[in-house]
Amino acid sequence: MKKKLAALMAIAVLSMSSVYAAETQGPVSRWLDNLTGKVSKKEQSAYQKQQEKQQKLAAKKKAREQRLAKKRAKAKQRQLERQKKAQEHQNKVNKKKSLIKELFTTD
Repeated sequence: MKKKLAALMAIAVLSMSSVYAAETQGPVSRWLDNLTGKVSKKEQSAYQKQQEKQQKLAAKKKAREQRLAKKRAKAKQRQLERQKKAQEHQNKVNKKKSLIKELFTTD
């Protein structure tokens, strides 16, 4: 019984002192801070790299979309020009038809 009580007291003292050691800047807490600091720096640098990669991908996507928009605009412009030329040609054909019709019709 005395051994169990002594063990429990030792555990209680150690647990209280570990909390106190973690709150103060002792050698253990400095060691833990250094260890976790390295990990957090690695995590932060990995996060920054990921963000940079995402920004590069977004910039590439935006540039590609702009190029596609320019191509679509040029294609639309060419189509409108073809339609305009076709309409002008059709007007000329209709005008010549009406002139020929007038020429060969007798009233």
